[in-house]
Amino acid sequence: MSTDLQPVINIDTVVPGVVKPNEPFKATWSMNVPPDDQTRQLQVTFLTDDARLLLCDHLTDETPVEKTIQVTPGQRVSKTTTLHVRLRKGLRNEGSRDGTGAPLTLHARIDSGSDRVYVSPGFDIEVAELAKRTATKVFI
Repeated sequence: MSTDLQPVINIDTVVPGVVKPNEPFKATWSMNVPPDDQTRQLQVTFLTDDARLLLCDHLTDETPVEKTIQVTPGQRVSKTTTLHVRLRKGLRNEGSRDGTGAPLTLHARIDSGSDRVYVSPGFDIEVAELAKRTATKVFI
């Protein structure tokens, strides 16, 4: 693989824009494979920035959500993956008092089996009825 060309992945849309825990939502994503890339198989993993939530494959309930796809050099791939979020076990008082939601950033990561990993820009969505995260306090 060339050092200046790398696979690029983006999350294009999420429907609905406000997701509810345990209810399916669809993330449409696209990927460009460089023309000189010799990789034949890529693993796409979906991640979130909120440790209170598990991001799950809606069909299998597995987490993390991982998809293996076959690619050819220069190919552009566009797919839709159905996901859902659920609260981690043991969390309490994470519901919002007024019914509003909390922001969440969704990422997709490409792993080609080499020592290089590529992460998409974040895609912001909202999780309904989830308390907003408090500011992290670090004590030194």
